[in-house]
Amino acid sequence: MILVAFALLAFFAGWYIMTTPGRRPVVVSIYEPPIASVEERVRDIGQIQTDSKVKTGFLIYNIGGKHLRISGVDTSCGCTVADVSKKVIAPGDFTRLEVELDTSIKLGKVRKKIVVHSNDPKRPELALFVVGDVLPKPMEGHDQIMLQPKNKLVLFEGKCATCHVDAGKGKSGKALFLADCAMCHGVHATGNPAAAGPSLLGGDYEDEAYRSHIRSVIADGSPNSPQMPPFSKKHGGPLNDDEIDSLVSFLKFQSMQQKMGLLNQPDNSELEDEAAFQEALKQPH
Repeated sequence: MILVAFALLAFFAGWYIMTTPGRRPVVVSIYEPPIASVEERVRDIGQIQTDSKVKTGFLIYNIGGKHLRISGVDTSCGCTVADVSKKVIAPGDFTRLEVELDTSIKLGKVRKKIVVHSNDPKRPELALFVVGDVLPKPMEGHDQIMLQPKNKLVLFEGKCATCHVDAGKGKSGKALFLADCAMCHGVHATGNPAAAGPSLLGGDYEDEAYRSHIRSVIADGSPNSPQMPPFSKKHGGPLNDDEIDSLVSFLKFQSMQQKMGLLNQPDNSELEDEAAFQEALKQPH
């Protein structure tokens, strides 16, 4: 019986060590420079609710023979905050990268990129991704779902303002669109699947009524999508009338460019981001 008890104890101890992140054995190449390694570079957080904050994380191991030094961590937007527990990792040790995603006024598929900068000579910029599916919140005490966001102006506050307000100050037209809108709708306004942002070039911009509709959506928000808040200052947004008009003029120009076949190629930054995501799927460590 004692032998059986010891055997079971050893089995469960081994199982615990091999299945608990940070406790499993790490093979270190002692003659190699610092090497940043993770167990998975794409973290799928599954189905999550809108207007909430979701925490997840990664373990970054140093499997090289020299100390790994993390100089910084960047995220694709202000709604994603990432921080490491320690920035100097000895050979065979690891650090925790804690990530918090704010899903305010988000719906549908989301993909956020985190870039870890270190002294790993082969991969000084390690791209990690958090993906998930944001669902509407059910109304309290009802079977119905809530489509209106808790705070429709959240994009213009706190860390979100760095992406949707600060970068666009003093700009107009194309420059304003790239600063405030491209993150969701793509740099050419043809849509951004990674952010669930639709194309803005599907309508007839030669039609004054359609241009007025687009202007109303920018200024007053979308009546059909809680992801599109009101950008007009009269509703608490960051843009004045002239700035909104300049966006409509830019979209009209982009629509003409698309009809002429000049917008067939995605922007280089979008191509690079997609390539990094596909690499992370194929090379998870």
